[in-house]
Amino acid sequence: MGNVKAVGIVLLVIGIAILVLSLIADPIGIGHGNARFGYKQILGVIVGAIVTVGGSVLILRKAKQLDQ
Repeated sequence: MGNVKAVGIVLLVIGIAILVLSLIADPIGIGHGNARFGYKQILGVIVGAIVTVGGSVLILRKAKQLDQ
């Protein structure tokens, strides 16, 4: 069960990375470069947020189990 926390941390970091990269894609030059927020960026933000929440749930669930 110790691996659950590690998986949660990895998912949290990956989710945050996807989320941040999707939000700043245009300014750092990996987006289309126009002023619009494209559908790929929206999809990246959604996926990043879901992965981040999933990692957080795993971490918190593991922490809650340790308290009991």
